[in-house]
Amino acid sequence: KDGQWDAAAADLGVHRHTLRYRMRRVEEILGRSLDEADARMELWLALKATSTE
Repeated sequence: KDGQWDAAAADLGVHRHTLRYRMRRVEEILGRSLDEADARMELWLALKATSTE
């Protein structure tokens, strides 16, 4: 959550509050906090694996 919300939201074409809401939903669905580096790494690896299929 130490990321750059405004820049990330602009890159995605959404409002920063929308991005924050969606990231909270991701945490709720995963049952993990994205404040944890391990959780972010695992999510990145999972997304990377699915994007190559």
